[in-house]
Amino acid sequence: MRQVLPIFEVVPATDPIKDAYRFGEKIHESLPADLAIAVDVRHLVDRTEGVRRPMRDIANDLAAWMIPMLPVMHLYDSPARLANVRYATDLHGGHTILRLGSDTRDPDDAEADDALDRLGDQAGLAIERCHLVLDVFEVRSERDLTRVEPVVRKCASWAQRYPWNSIAVPAAAMPESISRLPVNTPTSVQRSDWLLWKRVADLSVQYADYGIAHPGMAAASWRPMPSLRYTDDEAWWIYRWPQGAIDRPAMHDLCETLVASDHWPAAGRDFSWGDDQIAARAAGLHGPGNATNWRAWATSHHRARRRSTDEVWLHRPRFQL
Repeated sequence: MRQVLPIFEVVPATDPIKDAYRFGEKIHESLPADLAIAVDVRHLVDRTEGVRRPMRDIANDLAAWMIPMLPVMHLYDSPARLANVRYATDLHGGHTILRLGSDTRDPDDAEADDALDRLGDQAGLAIERCHLVLDVFEVRSERDLTRVEPVVRKCASWAQRYPWNSIAVPAAAMPESISRLPVNTPTSVQRSDWLLWKRVADLSVQYADYGIAHPGMAAASWRPMPSLRYTDDEAWWIYRWPQGAIDRPAMHDLCETLVASDHWPAAGRDFSWGDDQIAARAAGLHGPGNATNWRAWATSHHRARRRSTDEVWLHRPRFQL
């Protein structure tokens, strides 16, 4: 059965309690009613005063709105954080996520094995109700693939000794910035995350990725150049079209070029909601949109490109207000 589970990382902006409240509001406003989500608060600082805690507050808010949630835990979470994970897990039906690995370290099966008893005591970890995420973060080259594949195989071999609800291997291959790529011509970027999963598919692990984004925390960008990150089978096609002096929006020209390309799907605008939006701009219909719209169109296409694959979809929204 196909599974889609977005993992949302709460982005710090001001105070962790305010950040948690605003996150919940945004989820309530924008999330489809039937979609369960996972929530990771690892970027928020620990509160040392008062009784409110981000994970508990988010769990309470989402429960009030009847939005199902799975809290995310990490090996190095403090006892207090793990207690908050336990609270959220109990409130939302008993399922959780253990996320191994980060931007600074690969997943380590030995460390995880040593921590299972502690996670059981402090977070109420029930392995059969827990999704294991082996996050290898950024994989951009053949060298990265050669380094990471043995790590994944070793960790998956360890994990399969236990009855995890699922095991997923996320990776990311999108550059941190596309601002140095050429303009007025599509540029291909290899999807090394997809190549990694193809290499380890024999392990029967689920595919996961960071969508069309780099896994690092994105900085704010003011009035970015019209652009699209368009997913093909084993590459992204990056389109960047500077706005000229003419009245026709550059995004319309960009979309017209994309629709005429070899990587435009045979189903055309019916391939996804995002492709329908792109085709409309190619025909000169509607406004050019903004950076949020462009990301949404490309993400819709990316998801449709992988619709036949069981997955855990990792996504970091930027919910600063």
